[in-house]
Amino acid sequence: MTETLHSDELVIGAGLSGLMYGITAVTEGRSVIISEAHHKVGGYATNFYRNKRKFLFDCSQHKVTGLNKDSGNLWNALDRLGLQSLIDEFHFYSELTTVVYKSNFITIPSHPEHIKEALISHFPAEIWGIEKLFEDILTYGYQHYMFSRMLMNEYTLNKDLLRESRLLSKLTTREYYKQLFKGDDIIEVLSSIAIYLGAISHEVNAFYFLHFLYATFYGGQAYVKGTGQRISDILLKEFVDRGGQILKKNPVYEIENMGGYMLAKTKKKRIEAERIIATCSPNDVVTMLGREKVENNFLKVLDQFQIGWGHFCVYAVTSVPPDELGLIGSEYLLVSDTGDYFTEDDFQRDVYYDLLTLSVTNYHKIDSSGGYIIQFIILDHGDKWFSLSEEEYNDRKEKVQEKITQRVYKTFPKLEGNLVYIESSTPKTNYRFTLSTQGSAFAYKVLPKTHLGMLNNFPEEKIKLVSSWVSGPGYESAMCFGFTQALLLNTQKSLKHV
Repeated sequence: MTETLHSDELVIGAGLSGLMYGITAVTEGRSVIISEAHHKVGGYATNFYRNKRKFLFDCSQHKVTGLNKDSGNLWNALDRLGLQSLIDEFHFYSELTTVVYKSNFITIPSHPEHIKEALISHFPAEIWGIEKLFEDILTYGYQHYMFSRMLMNEYTLNKDLLRESRLLSKLTTREYYKQLFKGDDIIEVLSSIAIYLGAISHEVNAFYFLHFLYATFYGGQAYVKGTGQRISDILLKEFVDRGGQILKKNPVYEIENMGGYMLAKTKKKRIEAERIIATCSPNDVVTMLGREKVENNFLKVLDQFQIGWGHFCVYAVTSVPPDELGLIGSEYLLVSDTGDYFTEDDFQRDVYYDLLTLSVTNYHKIDSSGGYIIQFIILDHGDKWFSLSEEEYNDRKEKVQEKITQRVYKTFPKLEGNLVYIESSTPKTNYRFTLSTQGSAFAYKVLPKTHLGMLNNFPEEKIKLVSSWVSGPGYESAMCFGFTQALLLNTQKSLKHV
């Protein structure tokens, strides 16, 4: 007979949201079980080895925002949880990135004032728009960034900003930039940064993007040596040490309201819990519960959202240190000479692989212990991959890998002939190892007039949606949302802000 476990809370998924929720809840005195479908925790914050553990590859984004002591929400959350050991693991970047556009290498520093100075230096005719952008970041962007703190009565809403905030939420970021700047060049350079959000400037809404720019420019950008898996492993250890229970290789198949408690049927156990915290996509929660048991009004809300972008990633190893082949910095964003705007026809004809921002990361500079690692990442979508036969899939994968690699060679010609190992992943690979709907790496698209807050009111009161599907994409967003929701849903509130 299948064993039945009992817990105050069951968290579905041991990604960063689930781990942060679990740590916070057990610290608040709750009993918590986290059920994870895979053999390791972290979701996208994981890694893998090749060549008898000689090469270490990161599966996730390598920039984490919010680590500034005075202004970062993530630093605040980790500090309140007593996770100084994790805070100490982060290293700050000396520069945000280098944008390569029309053969110009434009270095974006990490300090906000230096970012502004660099932009004015490269685009002196755009000084008014640059000043206005930073003004908007420090007002509308900051207020959006502080929303989670407002929920905990630690930030007072500035109502004077609400009208303009609503207007900004109806614009795409590209439309917003068009209002600020005279020419297209600065727009293409700034639009490239959207890749960190898994977004494209002609899709993502301007209000949300200003929040992201505040987090990126002012919150403090950092990385952890040992890849994103290091973050996940530290959080898991803290969760278990504080009394939490983790079940790996244990996907949840069904959930049911039994009246006084929720019953989850998993691969290994039956779990009875007062409340279920779902960090998977809301679409998956509906499937687990049974679509016929979910109110039609919520289903209509859910159908309004578009599944976000995944990515195509090329993992490569160079024959010599990458800096000897021209990759002096830690990262480069390669921008098409015509920018990243593309049409539906461009998408259908795969032209977007030539147009979208392409990230080239020198992981060896971030952490030399992993080998001479470089990675190329471009946004991609599951719609292009899931319907293919195995033969079609492999053929497409090989062609896209070659297209992306050749595009990198145009900027860094010394790489050609010096890649000793190469493989790639697709949105379908993403799904295999995360079970994220359609292989999305960035949850739902945050489009104009998109309000993720509508997902907070799941019709089954014993189920709470706690993930970047509800909070918006990004490491900081996912971790802070898990922390905040655990405090709001539990009563002791012992983790007060000092």
